[in-house]
Amino acid sequence: MALAMLMSWQCRPGAMAQTDRAAILRYLTELPQKKSARLISGQFESWGLAVKRLDDDGNYPHVVWEKTGKWVGLVGAEYHNGQDVNWEKPNQLFEEYWRQGGFCQLYLIMTNPANPGSFNGGGKCDINLVLDPYHPYHTHFYRELDKVAAGLAELQKKGVVVFLNPFAEATADWFWWGGNPTDFIRLYREVHDYLVKEKQLDNLLFIYEPSCANNTAMQFYPGDGYVDMIGFSLFVDYNKEIDSQSIQNYSQLKSLGKPMAISQWGPRRGGDQTGGQDQPPGDNLKLMRGIQKYYPEIVWWMNWNYAYAIATPDNSNYNARELLDHPWVINRDGIKPR
Repeated sequence: MALAMLMSWQCRPGAMAQTDRAAILRYLTELPQKKSARLISGQFESWGLAVKRLDDDGNYPHVVWEKTGKWVGLVGAEYHNGQDVNWEKPNQLFEEYWRQGGFCQLYLIMTNPANPGSFNGGGKCDINLVLDPYHPYHTHFYRELDKVAAGLAELQKKGVVVFLNPFAEATADWFWWGGNPTDFIRLYREVHDYLVKEKQLDNLLFIYEPSCANNTAMQFYPGDGYVDMIGFSLFVDYNKEIDSQSIQNYSQLKSLGKPMAISQWGPRRGGDQTGGQDQPPGDNLKLMRGIQKYYPEIVWWMNWNYAYAIATPDNSNYNARELLDHPWVINRDGIKPR
């Protein structure tokens, strides 16, 4: 880090994050042109209070390192723990990973304002009421969003850039924000502007994440001014390969010119899906086979945790070491714009 740049950051909070944000975006955009070292590895850790320290044997990136000798390039976490926002432990993990040269991705499963006790953002909600300043749904949502913003502001102070996934699997109907493209776009844009303009957070790279199971991704797209990256949610059965139909609307979204990712990935169905933990492990290398053959513009991915993880304490998916040793893969020690 140049002395002048360091002094600038110390005098003007957020300036270094802004510089890194632009550099990271350029770096990601250029990766598909490379012959090797073009795909950043990622592993999700956990949610809120359940997030473990990096030196904890139960921390998923730590488990991957123990089993493969590699630290993934990108670590993921969520602020929510049920109905509460708890950002202290995710931030601790992000700050440490950032200091050591890695990237950080945050998911936001915002609670349903119409039914705050519902599980995992489920149920239905009228987004028009969420955006109505006089409605209780609006009060609930923005009180929660303010807590999220407080956590992101702490990361901004530390110079940490965050890959932010504000509304997962947007085209699906199992989350309260899914179902209606017009309403979803309004909500996404409102959240973007609130965090960037109202809260003055300049350390965020916004992800638009459609579900691969739907072909309506272009209808839900919030617009170029609101999206930095496009990520796909993709899970396959243990005995299935990625094929040309696995990611719907890929060609149309690729034409937008944004860095593309598989922002949720699992090589087999896990304990919270059909098949349960007793289902045989999946092959980690199916990810590489699918990306190289059908989706070569993908520049990073994020394995989910539990049975979806690259490696777990037990019943791991196989070829974990082979995946992270692949010539296309960039692990933490290979990330360049840091």
